[in-house]
Parts: sequence; C-alpha cells; structure tokens
Amino acid sequence: MKTPKLTTTLLIAIASCANAQMPPPPPDPLAVTLDKDHDHKLTAREIRNAPKSLLKLDEDDDGALSAEELRPEPPGGKRRKKDDANAQNQPPPPPPSVLMEAIDTDGDGTLSKDEIEKSAETLLKLDKDDDKKIDNTEAPSLGEPNQDGPPGGGGGGRPPHPPGPPRGR
Repeated sequence: MKTPKLTTTLLIAIASCANAQMPPPPPDPLAVTLDKDHDHKLTAREIRNAPKSLLKLDEDDDGALSAEELRPEPPGGKRRKKDDANAQNQPPPPPPSVLMEAIDTDGDGTLSKDEIEKSAETLLKLDKDDDKKIDNTEAPSLGEPNQDGPPGGGGGGRPPHPPGPPRGR
C-alpha cells in the first residue's frame, strides 16, 4: 500500500511551504520619506520639515500626492507610469498607515496641497506622550528601533555605525 509514502511526502511538502519565509512588506513611503535619519522615529525637526519632505514624492510637480505617488516602490525599484499598459497588473496599495491616516484628513487616499502644508500639525496628533516626537509605538510603520536601514524595510540600508577607522584603539 502506497498511502503512507504519499502521506509522508505531502506532510513534508506542506511543512516546507510553511517554513518558507514570505517577503517583508514594502516599506511605508511616508515613513521612509519623513524619517530622514532612519532611526525609526520622527524627531521634532523631521515633523517640522514634513511638508518639504513629502513634496519629494511629488513626481508630477503638481504640489499634491496622488495614490500612485504614495504607493510603495515595487520590487526592483522602478515605479510604473500612470499610462503604463501593465498598470492594472500592479498589486493593490497597502492599507493606509497611521502616518497616512493622520495627514490625509479627508480620507481620500491622496494628499492635497493643503494636507501637505498642514502635515506637521496633523502629525503631532500622533504624539500621545507629548514629547514632540513620534516613535514606533505611535506609528508602527516607522519600524523597530534596532532595525538597520530605512523604516519598514528589511534592513541593510544604512550601516549601524558611520564608516571610518575602528573605535576604541
């Protein structure tokens, strides 16, 4: 009877699939853009500079951010253009982050000129402990403080120490 061999083979295959790691979710573009020093928190200065930082995502220079401009970079880092024939094959955007929910005051999934201008003010509503900073407990998409690299990413972006001669010798 071949049933035990088949069952064993199926169990091994299922276990292999269960152990396969899913790729990490793409980083939140707002967290990456706002957290300039990649320390996984927004300082008072980063919050104050939020309007200027957000405009760096404005690919069409219209002063606002469309849903497409707010979409995380696809694997390979090449953003598709709006008129791309394969645009319908793009995965759906991730659910809005706490940062997006704070800045997008009308909830339409885009950031208007007015919302960008007021982003420093609206971000401060996330500061639950009134320390004039936003950390990963207040905005989880900023990532873990002990993680190297940009917020929400898989690490490997920025070295933990600046390059240079060895310390302490």
